[in-house]
Amino acid sequence: MYKKCVTEQSARRQRELENGLLAAMAAQRYEDITISSLCEDMGIPRKCFYRYFSSKDGALYALIDHTLMDFSGEMFTGEIQATLETLERFFQFWQDQHLLLTAMERNGLTGLLIQRSINYTLMHDMLPKRILHTDSYLSQEHMVIFLISGLLSLVFQWYYNDFQTSPKQLAFTAAHLLTQPMIAMPSPMALT
Repeated sequence: MYKKCVTEQSARRQRELENGLLAAMAAQRYEDITISSLCEDMGIPRKCFYRYFSSKDGALYALIDHTLMDFSGEMFTGEIQATLETLERFFQFWQDQHLLLTAMERNGLTGLLIQRSINYTLMHDMLPKRILHTDSYLSQEHMVIFLISGLLSLVFQWYYNDFQTSPKQLAFTAAHLLTQPMIAMPSPMALT
């Protein structure tokens, strides 16, 4: 996988390597990139790469995870104005990450980005328990999967349409989808 850096200098170097991989993915297919060619393009010895990553996949996972870490803030507070502001920041963040979106899409790796985003959200409790409306961990996990995959699907559809809608407009649409039921649901007890 990848090393968790403890010094600012090593973290900076690791991010440089991740950005080198991103640049390589923009120019060629992921499966055609080798660690040797990546290191050669960056002018670094292979041992430097292995100081931070166990494999090319480890570097890709680090690139995704560290990008996700760059977005901070509680996703939803339960208050509509704060949710709208957070969603607008979320969409703006992904618009700014268009190079990563391009690299993931052209390499058939959008599913990996969505899966790592779900895992990151679950591991870091980015969604407050009070909005998940259940104490069941499995139900909370299903809600997170549904929410994050839906939001990132919106991001990719927006990307495919060349970001024609503003982040603010997309935030409003997403907030509406998240807060307005499409049909009135009976209580779970009534369904049994």
